Formats: sequence, C-alpha cells, structure tokens
Amino acid sequence: MEKQETQKLMNEHSSACVTVIVPAHHISNDRLTDPQTLFNAVNAAKQILDKKYRGESFLDGIKGRLDNAVHDVDYLHTVNGIGIYISPNIFRIINFTIPVKEKVIVGDSFDWRDLLCQEEADTEFLVLAMSRKNIRLYKGHGAHIDEVKDGDFPFTYEETYEYMRPSLGSSFSENMVKSPEKDKSILAEIRMKDFIRHADSALGKYLNGLPLIIAGDVKELSDYMEVSRHVNKVAGKVVGIYYDAHKQLAQLAHDALIENVKQRNEKLISQARELIGKRMIAKGVEEVQHAAQDGMGMNLLVERDLQYPAHKTNGQTEFLSTNNAVDMVIKSVMAKKGKVTFVDNGSLKDFDGMGMLLRYNSW
Repeated sequence: MEKQETQKLMNEHSSACVTVIVPAHHISNDRLTDPQTLFNAVNAAKQILDKKYRGESFLDGIKGRLDNAVHDVDYLHTVNGIGIYISPNIFRIINFTIPVKEKVIVGDSFDWRDLLCQEEADTEFLVLAMSRKNIRLYKGHGAHIDEVKDGDFPFTYEETYEYMRPSLGSSFSENMVKSPEKDKSILAEIRMKDFIRHADSALGKYLNGLPLIIAGDVKELSDYMEVSRHVNKVAGKVVGIYYDAHKQLAQLAHDALIENVKQRNEKLISQARELIGKRMIAKGVEEVQHAAQDGMGMNLLVERDLQYPAHKTNGQTEFLSTNNAVDMVIKSVMAKKGKVTFVDNGSLKDFDGMGMLLRYNSW
C-alpha cells in the first residue's frame, strides 16, 4: 500500500467513516471461515450505522458499499487480515500481511493505526534459499517473493569428487572402505561451505541495505552463518526447503521479518527504560504531546491499541472527553518528521502506554 494512500485514509473526516477489520487465514482449509467472519462484522457495522444515522441520505449508499466489499474480497489470496474502509468519499479494501484483531468502528474518521503497522511491515527484503543442490535468491515485498534469475543466481552445486571403492576381497578392505568414505564426507563439507561462500560473495550487490532472510536445513543455515560476510544483514531464518512451495516460503520469510521487527522494538523499549530520569525521554500522553508540539520527538513508542480520551478547545489539547488523544499525538509527531513505532499492548506500562525518545534535552 502506498504511503499517499495511507495518508489519504488518515486525513479523511466525514459524517460517517466505517472501519471493519477481521483476521484472515493464508492456509486453504482455514480460509473457509473468512467470508462468514467478514459478513458478521459488516452486519455489525450496518447495525451501528442504522442507530447513528437513521434517515441520513448517505446511509443506503454506505451500507450498499459494505455489502459490495464482502463480495469483492479475494478470499483465495488473503494473508493475515482483511480491512474495509468506507465513507461517502472512500471505498478501500486492504489485504493485511500483519496479524490484526477484529474491529468494527463507525465515527467521523477511520481507525488507521493498523495501516501504519502494515506500512512498516510492507518493506522489501531478500530471501537466500539454500540446499545441497541449489542456492536461489528471491526479492520479497510484503508476503510476496519473486526469484532472481540472472547471470549470478541461481547457483547449482556440481559434485566432482570421484573415488574407486576398494575390493572387499582385500585383507585391508575394511580400513580402505572407511577411509575414502570419511574423506568424501570431509571433502563434501568443505565444498559445500565453498559453494555457500561463493553465493554469499555474489549476494553483496543485491543487498543495498535490504534485510536478509536465509532459508535451508539446519546445517546449511549453520554453514552460512559461519562463512558469510553478511551475517549482520541476516534478519531471520526459515528452517526447511521450499523450492516447490514459493507461497509458503514467502509467508514464512515475511513472518520471520515481522519477528525481527518485534525483537528490534523490544530493544528500543529497553533503551527507553534506560533513559528514564536522564531527561531524554517523555512518557505518558500529556508529556509526549507537549514534547511533540515543540518538535522534540525523535521516535515515538506507542502501544498499538492504546486509547486515551481527549478533545481540543481554543487550539489547546485537553485530555477529558471520549475522542482518542493518542491519534492526535501520533499525527503531531509525524508532522514534525518524527518516527512512530508501534509495540505490543501492555509492553509500555512503565510509560503509561506511550514514550518518546527526544532529539535533545530541553526539559
């Protein structure tokens, strides 16, 4: 999803903005329940619309669009979630590749945080898939991969080691049989590492700062980590051979990438805790909001579903009513070119659900 499209949905304010998000499945048998799940959620949204906007001229149009969305979703290619965003001006269906929770929200704006989380996960990456016979390279985006086929990749392993098994009639046959077998095993191990090293050397020009997911059996993964010059680029591992199951490899690689983002976020939280008391972090919605308005925000850490009541009066923010102040803070940080990082619910208890690393100390 393009950033401009996300921004458009974030900026939409209308008499009725409907957000319907449901989890989905990428395994064929489990997908059978997805249409009914979405149908039920859409019906819930229609009931809310009837209660809030009965008699409004736009009501039938929005309800009709919701019905159309249920039929328009491509249930054969869902990944982790389905999102529907409908207002009098907008009709949008999103295929989420990140895990989502069910939401049915009707208000004067969309619920758009999952879109920002999707944007963070919807990044380009590389997958290096290894086996004893081939090493293939894929370029990935979201939960989709395409194989690179050029002058460098794929690599094919050719076994050139030959030996003559000794005659069993020889008096030294037992030792002579064991020795070549052992030699072959050692030589095969050396050649396999050289094979991986050669592919790793060719990999360099494709990286360009992209995260790398490596895939293969445990031995290939171990060998790669031993001989590679790009270990610091490895963002995750997929155990197994998936040459004939590209879609499965794409999903597993994307899952590994999401897990890497989660681990990186956990490190950020630890870093933020270390800054408590050093006047380089703001915590809690009110403190963060003031710092954000002053342009001090470098990286905002916020629990994904954090809610906090707020309303605006005379240009000032008062945290009193039922609107969500967290969204206001997020937009304020983004407007000042700060970064926003969403973390798991409950992981920022020390910060009342929200903390922001500051560009400088001016408290």
